[in-house]
Amino acid sequence: MTMDYILTTKLLIPALPAQFIARPRLMLSEFTRLTLVCAPAGYGKTTLLTDWARRLDMPCAWLSLDASDNDAQQFIMHLLSAIQNPCPAFAQTTATTLTSTQLPSINGVIRTLLNELCRLPQHLAIFIDDLHYIDQPSIYDALAFMIDHLPSHIHVIIASRNIPLLSLSRLRAQRQLTEFYTEDLRFNRLEVAEFCNQAMQLHLSTVLIDSLSERTEGWIVGLQLAALSLINNPQPATFINSFAGDDRHITDFLMDEVLRFLPAHIQDFLLETCLVSQFNASLCDAIRQSHNSRELIDELERTNLFISRLDHKRIWYRYHHLFASLLTSRLSQLTPDRVVVIHHRASLWFKEHGLLSEAIQHGIKAGDFEFVASIMEEHSATLFSLGRFTTALAWAYQLPAQLLAKHPKLTMLCAWAGLVMDNLPEIERHVRAASQCLEPYREAPLASQERALFGQLALIRSCQYCLMGDVERAEASVMDALGSLSPKQVLYRGASVCLGFCYYAQGDLAKAQRLFTENAAIRDAKYNLMIPIFATLGLGRTLLLQGQLVKAQAVYLQALSECQILGWQDVPVCGMLYLGLGELYYEQGLWQDAARVLQLGIDMTAAGHMQYINTWGRVLFARTQHQLCLDITALSSQHDNLLQSYSGRYVVETPPLSATLAQFWRQEGRLDLWQKWQQQAQLPSPEQLAYERRAEYLVLLDAYCQQKQAQLAQPLIDALMSHPHSSQNIRSLIVIKLSSMRLALQQQDLENARHHLLYALALVQDQPFKELFHHYYDEIMRLIQHYALDVQHYPAICKIESYHAYQQTMTEIATEPRMTISSSFGDVLLSQPTIVLSKKERQVAKQLLTGATSQEIAEQLCVSLSTIKTHTKHIYAKLGVNKRLQAIELLVKLNLA
Repeated sequence: MTMDYILTTKLLIPALPAQFIARPRLMLSEFTRLTLVCAPAGYGKTTLLTDWARRLDMPCAWLSLDASDNDAQQFIMHLLSAIQNPCPAFAQTTATTLTSTQLPSINGVIRTLLNELCRLPQHLAIFIDDLHYIDQPSIYDALAFMIDHLPSHIHVIIASRNIPLLSLSRLRAQRQLTEFYTEDLRFNRLEVAEFCNQAMQLHLSTVLIDSLSERTEGWIVGLQLAALSLINNPQPATFINSFAGDDRHITDFLMDEVLRFLPAHIQDFLLETCLVSQFNASLCDAIRQSHNSRELIDELERTNLFISRLDHKRIWYRYHHLFASLLTSRLSQLTPDRVVVIHHRASLWFKEHGLLSEAIQHGIKAGDFEFVASIMEEHSATLFSLGRFTTALAWAYQLPAQLLAKHPKLTMLCAWAGLVMDNLPEIERHVRAASQCLEPYREAPLASQERALFGQLALIRSCQYCLMGDVERAEASVMDALGSLSPKQVLYRGASVCLGFCYYAQGDLAKAQRLFTENAAIRDAKYNLMIPIFATLGLGRTLLLQGQLVKAQAVYLQALSECQILGWQDVPVCGMLYLGLGELYYEQGLWQDAARVLQLGIDMTAAGHMQYINTWGRVLFARTQHQLCLDITALSSQHDNLLQSYSGRYVVETPPLSATLAQFWRQEGRLDLWQKWQQQAQLPSPEQLAYERRAEYLVLLDAYCQQKQAQLAQPLIDALMSHPHSSQNIRSLIVIKLSSMRLALQQQDLENARHHLLYALALVQDQPFKELFHHYYDEIMRLIQHYALDVQHYPAICKIESYHAYQQTMTEIATEPRMTISSSFGDVLLSQPTIVLSKKERQVAKQLLTGATSQEIAEQLCVSLSTIKTHTKHIYAKLGVNKRLQAIELLVKLNLA
């Protein structure tokens, strides 16, 4: 059984109703990027789209949506499959990726689909019916992006009960939007007459037609209900004059009339089958405990009683949505006990036929919680895979707490989901429930299933303590996990990475680096890509703190290249790599590059619901936008509560969100929020230094220095420098030395200031810490001028002078020659690159470093694919390599892009 089952009936163009009325006035006369049909229930939206699809002289892809498509993964799978119906060879590689264990983000897949759509040789119409069932913002964002970037030969036609959250104003201004609304869809008098007297053979007079048209106001389903009632009514005039009011009033009245004239066995069938969104004879037999459903469906189809055939083989059917809603209401009023029985039988049938989503939903409605829990636990790997676990989590939250406690595997999966979304109350609730069952397994035999379950619980606890900022308890719990899990298990590697976080927090970067390196191989990830990605981010940030920016950048780029080779470049968790790379670009003052990759990382981690990492990326992006003198779009008022929840909150993670947030508020001049952060952080005094919070202390140190508060700054410097692991954190030492330089200058101690500056320059060597040194630009220039220092002997100073000019003019400067400095910073070696790339080759090389495919590079640079292949071939020849990964490593190492 699988969640990825695609009900083919959703992808077939429906059949036109037997009493179909052609409406030439609503035919499409031109093809724009988007055609929108928007009206309430019962106005013939689906019928209109069906008529168009059957008349168009081009391939048509059809997708009927329902509530289950609110899962982003489900939506994108169905959309891709709909396009493959008329275009079987379309995006086969992407389709394979969607069925893998490493699920891509919807935004990434949409970009890939757009590239594939551009390659289609013919026009294509994509019909999306019932879009109102979708309420996930991420799906609307992706759909809006797709429509905004559609090639001219692709057309999207959407039907919805409400106005969708798309860029309608912009499309309207571009004349790329065709619109049909309620007033357009109402039957006019001629259409009412044709429907009643020709299609339904009612033979009504002109007066009665006018009256019926006026009272229904052209509402098509109202006319259908009225026509069904009039068939058996000997006094049509009295009947037509007897109803009035709003749609609901008319509908209730007409439903009574329709059902009153139906045979009892047909009424029973309608009520017993109205709770399933789609049905076939087998499902109806199971619900009704009978064997004549096929005959009854045929009878309903002959009478056209609001039943629609969904496939050409006459297997699957559905009722008109409004009709099904009315039947459901009627069933609940007449025999509420039958509702539970019907849901229970439907759930059993769906499980037997491999439809997990439907089985779970009907099981919950039937109150069969034990049954639902067993399904979810049995298929947990599928239900809780990254990118789609929110739907499964919503189901799990509907189960009673006491039941979850009896299913520790399911409870722990809910806890894992809570960890990803940083929901501490939910994590605690599920950890406590799982502990009741699993704590006795602490002493179970090693290699037993019971001990492994306890090991998983211990790892969850460790991650929980990390989110709580308790590094000591996090380390203790992860040691329990490592002592209970087998080294062959995937979770053992996860526990090793978690221990790396603990060492990282404590400042032991050497131990952290070893653990991160051992677990960062993307190629070894089979079922859980999150572990090596977290390890890679940890390794990249460790190298950053060790002062090895170039090596850290190579780590991220290599990981991204491996993800692309394996087809995982669009998996949401890969967004963490882009955020780490964006941080490095920011450190180097490459703001435009930082903005590009940070935006990509934010989109991907948002799709994966990774709240902590995503928020860190947003704050980094906001700082980048500030430097580029752009409006801060990365953060808005809707993020205020989220930012406040992280203000001053320490988390045992490699990205220092609280510190980054404090830097941003100071950067923006938000003194109120900065002061609030200081109160919320509650940093211990230097005498009781909490070294794991060194990133926050460094922000505080910078504030003390700028405020000329040496009496507060110096004790903090002494405490940070005296920590046993301080020598491992080169970046922190650079900040401390530059802060000490600033303090010395404030005290007019130029000689001591010079000493601190030279110490910092010796630490930085030739690493491109441009943004960090530029923060102290005025003080550094003052010392250079006072001592007449030869800046050519100091590569970092050469770089920040150019960087300062770049910041002032906001224009990109030419790439400087690479300079290296020996351990004795007075000895300088200037080395020009021996490899020279042309301007076009440098543009291509720069795109290669982002992990873009050759086709994407061609589209970005507006050249042909063959041109990109030629430039790439020349780059490989100059570098002396024959593989992309080798080229990327050399481009980074030689600073050629």
